[in-house]
Amino acid sequence: MVEGAKRGVTRGYVLGLLGAALVVTAALVVASWGLIGMALGREPVESDGVPLWFGVLSIGLGLALLGVLLWQQALSLLRGRKSPVAGIMVVAGFGAYLLWGLCGIAVGLGTEETWFSPFALVLIPIWIIAVALFWLVLARRIYTDRPTPKWPWERREEQG
Repeated sequence: MVEGAKRGVTRGYVLGLLGAALVVTAALVVASWGLIGMALGREPVESDGVPLWFGVLSIGLGLALLGVLLWQQALSLLRGRKSPVAGIMVVAGFGAYLLWGLCGIAVGLGTEETWFSPFALVLIPIWIIAVALFWLVLARRIYTDRPTPKWPWERREEQG
């Protein structure tokens, strides 16, 4: 990062990046849960009487928490902090895990489907990775003088 450089970033850019981070996080959850389900031969929720929308609602709450935390991360970057906020990463990862567990207990899931589930444990690194990637992209935009990345065919047109 360039020490003195600081580029202005619009609210729209931050919101667009935040939305992209949430979509990538949801895609990582779907992909990882699919792989875990295929490897173990089971579903994230197998208890009878638990509505199908439980998983979607729980992950939706986790994504809402992530959105708030990413906004806090963006504010800290825009205020001049040049390193990621470790507390936000920890709260994001363990917050998603805690939400899954508490929501699961509330609807009647057992501990093997909440606290000890591999589906729940994989939420921790996914949320931490989402916060780290968001920080990396936004920090690059704010604190470097590097131009926007281009596709290879865009670079050829500039060269002549």
